[in-house]
Amino acid sequence: MRFYYIINLFLVYRQLSTLRGLGLSSSSLDALWPVFWIESVGLERSSLLILHLSMMAGLLGVLFWHHRWVRILAVVAQLFVGAFANSFGAMNHGYHEWLWVGACLVFLPSGRMHEIGSSRAGRMSFLMVFSMAQGLILLFYSLSGAYKVAAALAALGAGEVGGFSPQAMALTLANRMTQADSTAIWAPFIIENYWLGWPLYLGVYFIEFVALFVFLRPALHRLWGLMLIAFHFGTFLFMDIQFSTHVLINTMLFVFSPFAPAKLDLRLMLRQIPICGMLFARLLPVRTPTPRGRGHDLPIPNI
Repeated sequence: MRFYYIINLFLVYRQLSTLRGLGLSSSSLDALWPVFWIESVGLERSSLLILHLSMMAGLLGVLFWHHRWVRILAVVAQLFVGAFANSFGAMNHGYHEWLWVGACLVFLPSGRMHEIGSSRAGRMSFLMVFSMAQGLILLFYSLSGAYKVAAALAALGAGEVGGFSPQAMALTLANRMTQADSTAIWAPFIIENYWLGWPLYLGVYFIEFVALFVFLRPALHRLWGLMLIAFHFGTFLFMDIQFSTHVLINTMLFVFSPFAPAKLDLRLMLRQIPICGMLFARLLPVRTPTPRGRGHDLPIPNI
C-alpha cells in the first residue's frame, strides 16, 4: 500500500505541467461532471486549485495513507485531475484503473499497521479490501474480453471478417496505423505475416475473457499478472499504445499478490487455468503416496 501512494505522488508530480498547460490553453472546454464547476470559477483558477489539491493529497497519501480521510482526499484529487484533463474533447483511459484501485483502498481499516495486525478482524479486513481491488481489476479485463468475444461472434455469425478471423490482428494494426498516423515497431511484420498474429490475438481474447476466474485461484495470480503485463507490452510494440499505470497495478496486485503460494507449482498452475485446466487435469494427475509407500494417480477435479 505504501508503494501505491509513493507511485501516486510520482504521478501527481508528472501531471503538474500538463495541468498548468491546460489551465492556460485556449482549447474548447467541455467540462465532465466531476469538474462541472470549472466554467463558473474560471479555467486558469480551476487548474490551479486542482493542481494544489493534487500536490497536497499526494504528499499526505505518502505520509498518512493509513488514515481513511487521507485516502478519500487522494481519490477526490485523482478524480478532479482525470476529469479536468479529459474535458477538452478527448478521452484518455490511462489512469482509470489507478483511480478505481484508489477508490477500493478507501475501505482499508484505519490505524497503524501494528494496530491493524494485532487482531484477526483487522487483518481479514485489510486482506478483504486488497482482494476487492484485485477482483475489480480482473473484472475490467473480463468485461473487455467479453466485449471482444461478443463482437467476434457477431461477425462470425454474419459471415464477416472479425476477431476470430486469421487476418484480425493484421487488420486491427493497419487500422490503428491509419488512424494514429504512426507505425508501431512490430506492426508491419504482423501485417505482412498475418498468420503469426492469429494465435497472439486469440491468446489476448482468452487472457482477458477468463481473467475474473483467476480471482479465486491464487496459484494463477503471478502468472496472470505477468501475462497481462506482457499484453500491455504488446499494445506498445504492435499498436504504439502505452498503459504504464496498468503495468504498475498488475505488478502490485498480482505479481506480488499476498495470496499466491510461496512455492511455484507448475502442475497446479496448469491444472487451474480456466477451461484449459480440464485438459491438464487429465494429462497431469497428482501422485499421492499409498499407505505402503507406493504411488498411484488420482484425478483431482479442476477448481
